[in-house]
Amino acid sequence: MRPFLRLVWKEARELLRPQYILPILLIPVLFVGMGQGIGAVADSGAGDPIVGVVDHDDGEYGTVVAETLRSEANVSYEGTDREAAIRETRAADGESVVVIPTNFSERIENGERGTVHVYTVTDSVSLFGAVSSADVERVLQRAATNVTVAKTGATRAELDPIGHSYTTIVRGERIETSPAELSATLAGQFFFVPAVITVTILFSGQMVMNSMASETENRTLETLLTMPVPRRTIVAAKLVGGSAIGLFATAVYMVGLSFLQIGSDFAGGATSALTLGGLEYVLIGLSLFLALVGTLALALSLGIFADSQQGAQMLLLPLVGLTMVPFFMTMFTDFTSLSLPMQAVLFLIPFTHPVIAPKQLLFGGTELVVAGLAYELVFAAGMIYLTVRLFDSDRPITGRAGWFDRLFDLVQR
Repeated sequence: MRPFLRLVWKEARELLRPQYILPILLIPVLFVGMGQGIGAVADSGAGDPIVGVVDHDDGEYGTVVAETLRSEANVSYEGTDREAAIRETRAADGESVVVIPTNFSERIENGERGTVHVYTVTDSVSLFGAVSSADVERVLQRAATNVTVAKTGATRAELDPIGHSYTTIVRGERIETSPAELSATLAGQFFFVPAVITVTILFSGQMVMNSMASETENRTLETLLTMPVPRRTIVAAKLVGGSAIGLFATAVYMVGLSFLQIGSDFAGGATSALTLGGLEYVLIGLSLFLALVGTLALALSLGIFADSQQGAQMLLLPLVGLTMVPFFMTMFTDFTSLSLPMQAVLFLIPFTHPVIAPKQLLFGGTELVVAGLAYELVFAAGMIYLTVRLFDSDRPITGRAGWFDRLFDLVQR
């Protein structure tokens, strides 16, 4: 038992080198910074908009619009000078100026539409660059309602007589929210978790393959294999050490992405209705663990054929492809809505199962998740068996493994 633990510690120490551990620590810091930055920008636009009001109309309905702007927004300027309004609004960190023309009330009294002109000045070309303008549009919609009330004498209930309440049924699950809110919630929740899982699988495979390539390049693998320790023990130690680092990376990435998700405020009003229990999280964790074990075993097998770290990067490409396909396929579509052949193809890719597990468990697809766990277990066992056979062969010592070498040499070129 002591040699095995020493080998596990040796493998973990190899994977805790600065070039491996720094990305684990720096990427979550980047996510936290992004979340705080996006949250700060969103909070800055969460209050009432700052607007300037240029009123050239002395009629009743122009006054209604001006009063609505005073009550629904922070008015930085009131007067008749448009350029002064723009300057003072910009000085107050506002972006919009509303100009009410001279014939505004007259047109409405004649049964025509009154028109206001909105000047928006912004230096931000970003996702939140037009937040102030959108808020002004919301205020102007309320002003239009107030003008209609003043013109017709109708009540607000008469102008908008139909209220809305929603029940969305998804796979038999009743959720008291609108489809739009549900879509917003799913878009947020089911992007971050698959992203974490995909990055974890790729990063773990890359670590192990680079470590194997480094040992081969530095001739330390040959020394390790000549030790009086069974090669199966060496394989087990590498898998345990790599899995521990991979799970550590998963936890750290999850914390960083949670800060990004909170700061971005992607979750909609349906969040409380979309929750997983303890058993569901256990199944997701088990699915991720089996995927990691299968990935590490596959990476060890491929790493034996890598003659350098550059060659290891080339051999990593098939693993990248197999990981990214289910991520993108399940991000834009639902697994159960795909055709049967496409479902079969995705099911055979072991990295599909941890990606789709949260969504399936949320809507009662436990059977599919359990079937995926069984398949992942078979795949991981098969990869471990292949790795043990390769380590037991002459390839790690002699550097040759028949026609496999010719194939892998071609890929690395």
